[in-house]
Amino acid sequence: MTESTAGTTTPWRRTASQLETGLTQWAHSFLNKEGVAVSDVRVPDSGMANDTVLFRLNGEALVARLAPAPGSPYPTFPRYDLELQRSAIELVRERTNVPVPEIVHLEDSDVWLGAPFMVTRQVEGLVPSDNPPYLLDPNGWFLQGTSQDWRRLETSTIEVLVQLHQIGGDDETTAFLQSDQPGGTALAKLVAFCHKYYDWARDGQAVPVLERAIEVLSATLPSNRRCVLNWGDARPGNIIYRDFVPVVVLDWEMAGLGPPEVDLAWTTFFQRFFGEMAQKYGLAPVPAMFQREESKALYERLSGETLDNLAWYEALAGLRFGIILMRMSLRSIAFGTQEPASDPDALMMFAPLLEHLLDEI
Repeated sequence: MTESTAGTTTPWRRTASQLETGLTQWAHSFLNKEGVAVSDVRVPDSGMANDTVLFRLNGEALVARLAPAPGSPYPTFPRYDLELQRSAIELVRERTNVPVPEIVHLEDSDVWLGAPFMVTRQVEGLVPSDNPPYLLDPNGWFLQGTSQDWRRLETSTIEVLVQLHQIGGDDETTAFLQSDQPGGTALAKLVAFCHKYYDWARDGQAVPVLERAIEVLSATLPSNRRCVLNWGDARPGNIIYRDFVPVVVLDWEMAGLGPPEVDLAWTTFFQRFFGEMAQKYGLAPVPAMFQREESKALYERLSGETLDNLAWYEALAGLRFGIILMRMSLRSIAFGTQEPASDPDALMMFAPLLEHLLDEI
């Protein structure tokens, strides 16, 4: 797995040199023996909510996902719950054939690295990059593929969602994912959470397009009562592939409960987001995949289930991602890597696209 190391564009990330001593001390304690060798410590410049550390322990390739450092400005989420992630991963491992990380240890103490962390085994493969976006990088591995490769990636990725959504959200095994927000359905609770999340994340700022999204989505809430496991951050950028087929599904911090349309529309929204980016900067069009109607039809064929039209759910995805980007912008401004925005809608980067999605519903 090839990753770039953290650079000056993300000064909030902990560096490899800052973490190596703590990892070594943790390893001595965890293995309870001398002669422990921690090497090849790297911090990829990826991930919005946490730091990821790649390292070798006595030659074995491992990954540590760290909760945000206490006091770090503008964390992405109000709470970074590693125990929820562990439970979601183990549930998926037990109930499906979806490949998930093999957990080595969940460390809930902040003694070693200044924050809790979860250690998993590394998996070799290729990750669709967010920076530069894999759909826009002519030198990246993805665009070196063929149309048949892309179709294989698309189909196998949607197959992952179909398998995940076989886990229902109405029994004891998913109780840890239940939302405490008001609402008569899992979808209503998710919209209520988005409103609460926005109020927390904006830090006193008012972002009109996000407030309009909350108003419109609340007023047009579908009557969808389905409740299944939602991966939450369901997109190729959180999957390691080999030969354009998933070999491990990553990033479970947004796991929850909701209709299957929530996950599928998150995937199709990101394809549209990158497509709009390509158009904005005069780049070549992105490959025609993960399109709304085609993805819905493929999901229905693979699952035997009938889905709602995805338009409303793509707008929900736009709201959720917009709040995350707003939070990231506020963090970048706090660290001096981004200028303050004169237009508050610019904090979430894609206001015209979100406006268009809202107009569609």
